[in-house]
Amino acid sequence: MTLFTSFDGRISRRTFWLGFLVMAVIGVAVGLGLFAALPAGLGMKIVQLIVVVAMCYIWAAVVVKRLHDRDKPAVPYAVIFLGPAILNSVMTIFLIGYTAVDIAGVAVAVPGRPAMIVTYVSIAVSLWMIVELGFLKGTSGENRFGPDPLAAANG
Repeated sequence: MTLFTSFDGRISRRTFWLGFLVMAVIGVAVGLGLFAALPAGLGMKIVQLIVVVAMCYIWAAVVVKRLHDRDKPAVPYAVIFLGPAILNSVMTIFLIGYTAVDIAGVAVAVPGRPAMIVTYVSIAVSLWMIVELGFLKGTSGENRFGPDPLAAANG
């Protein structure tokens, strides 16, 4: 459980992917549950915002530990990796940069240029994060953030 609650130490790529998978399943399940259980409106937006904050905290714990394994400082990289996704989520929840368009009698939120730019930046940064944390090898041996997680698993 410390994978999702602690910001200390290092984790391997395998543990990162496990955390990624758990977060994806939780995100889909919570998202579907919210839309099924809550009516649209301000209450739904507040609950969505609370869920986004909670998920960001949990995901940040995984990202920071993986950054530590790569011997990178958490603050600048975590802000770069998580910032655009958080901004994108807030803009989507509160429809900032979106325009309502009537399609067959149903109001549909269509992203405008600012929302699309934030979305594209978020996607590009997320891809960079996945490559950096999910595919590139961590520091061999002990580093300033702790012992090598692969050595601990093998020894």
